[in-house]
Amino acid sequence: MQLTDILGQFSFFSNASTALQREILAQSQLATLDSGVMVYREGEACTRIAFVGEGSVRVYKRNEGGREITLYHVRSTESCILTTSCALTGQRYPATAAVEPEHPVTAAVISPEYFQNLVNTQQVVRDYVFEMMSRRIVDMMSLIEEITFGKMDHRIAHFLLEKFTGEGTYLRSIHITHEQIADELGTAREVVSRLLKEFERSGAVELGRGRVRMVNEPLLRTFAGESP
Repeated sequence: MQLTDILGQFSFFSNASTALQREILAQSQLATLDSGVMVYREGEACTRIAFVGEGSVRVYKRNEGGREITLYHVRSTESCILTTSCALTGQRYPATAAVEPEHPVTAAVISPEYFQNLVNTQQVVRDYVFEMMSRRIVDMMSLIEEITFGKMDHRIAHFLLEKFTGEGTYLRSIHITHEQIADELGTAREVVSRLLKEFERSGAVELGRGRVRMVNEPLLRTFAGESP
């Protein structure tokens, strides 16, 4: 993808004047990041703001014991709200961000100083930031609700359904480990393994090494707490 293709997916660029678009293009760079590359470690200064054209970045927190929980994913047509917040406030990055396996990233990158100037001077950019913040707040409220009130079997089944049927795809089999599911949901691998075995015994899924295959979607949706 070219810079114009990537930035054209974002409202602050597509709704900008021609002169402002030329200026933003001149201040942007094309970046490619391989799978597994660490974008930011917790406590690092934010030195760039990325607008993702292709690929996916996982943003997560890790406690002292090594357990992880995913806060959100930054995918195509998205940018990281924590990076934007750090750029505007001068604070350090409060989480960890890494390119997801098998999802290398192509992105347009802008310096935090220039983006802050855009926010200060351009209404179209401020509108984009407020919209992005609003979406992420809703996402984070949903995450908090799941963690606080959700049953783990419901959460695992819902997570699998999103992997099988989300993002405009319909997959019968996904490559994912029990450890990766545990990291995504902020629980122990043993809990994930136990519940996946229950799903398998019921006939909802079939388990393999680093793989989960969907056998009975209606039954898996029942495990997720959805009505038949």
